Amino acid sequence: MKKMLSGLLCFAMLFSMAACTSATGTNDTSESQSGEAEISQTEQNGDTITVTDMKGTVEIPANPQRIVDTSGSADELIILEMPFVGSANTSMFDSTTVPEYLQEYFAENNVETVGNYSGSAGDLDLEKIAELEPDLIIMNIRHDNVYDQMCEIAPTVMLDDDISYVNWRGRFQQLGEWFGKEDVVEEWLANFDTQAAEYAEQLKAVTGNETFAVIEDNSVRSGTYYVYSTGGPGELIYDALELPASSGVPEDVWGEEVDAEYFSQIDADHILYFSDDGTVGDTADLPTWQNLKAVQAGNVYCGVNEQQYDLAYTPNGKLIYMERIVNAILNHQNIDE
Repeated sequence: MKKMLSGLLCFAMLFSMAACTSATGTNDTSESQSGEAEISQTEQNGDTITVTDMKGTVEIPANPQRIVDTSGSADELIILEMPFVGSANTSMFDSTTVPEYLQEYFAENNVETVGNYSGSAGDLDLEKIAELEPDLIIMNIRHDNVYDQMCEIAPTVMLDDDISYVNWRGRFQQLGEWFGKEDVVEEWLANFDTQAAEYAEQLKAVTGNETFAVIEDNSVRSGTYYVYSTGGPGELIYDALELPASSGVPEDVWGEEVDAEYFSQIDADHILYFSDDGTVGDTADLPTWQNLKAVQAGNVYCGVNEQQYDLAYTPNGKLIYMERIVNAILNHQNIDE
């Protein structure tokens, strides 16, 4: 996932607690696919609970007030009304800029940025994390190499999510279970599905059984592309909006890196095309591109890489980006206009 391989997020606090240490060993990651995580209340002083995460069992505050999140879960914490003081929900491109839709919340609540949730530990500001004095740190597997350092700063939990961020519902549900807010998550997801179904009906009336492909120009390795399936914008197209996938769309994976010759395997009626500048660029000169059905029909909807990476992987971001995609298809316009 290109840019997503080069960011990072981390969080910490001076409140040192060894409670972060695993008591049971690593969980079967198949649990993470279902989004199910155990949670059991403890009676220890009445102010802590024991939860099960990817590492095992962890004792955490029952009512944390200074969360630092490096897992990319700012949307979820906002929806759950859980207070956080540090976040790694920053641009996949510079690990610094806060996505526009989060800027107002971060400013009003004095949320500090501590890196990027998708990348390497080198992008994390561990010193800043410690200065924030968190009482809980939430992280993901991408930062496993600094897990022990996190635990020295504050009680730390690792979400049962793989490195592809495809299991966003499971991640959301696990957070809801940890904080005793399963009903909030259930209601939000139900509303999301209702909105998606309404959009799907509108699109079906226009596109019928016409097929779709989602392609990204890989600016890291020139001449290569990503064809999306279950990840990010692909999940919105094929799962949320239930639009038919074209031939050539990989199955059961977030996506696949291909070269331009692969375009001959794609027979889509519509193409969503993402690039750094939001245009097709030099790809338009390739014969394999020019021969695509969607290109010849004028059914190509361009989007900006930074926008789709910032929006298409988190709950509130998905809502925003799903609306943009629907408007692009219905109005025959580019996605990020």
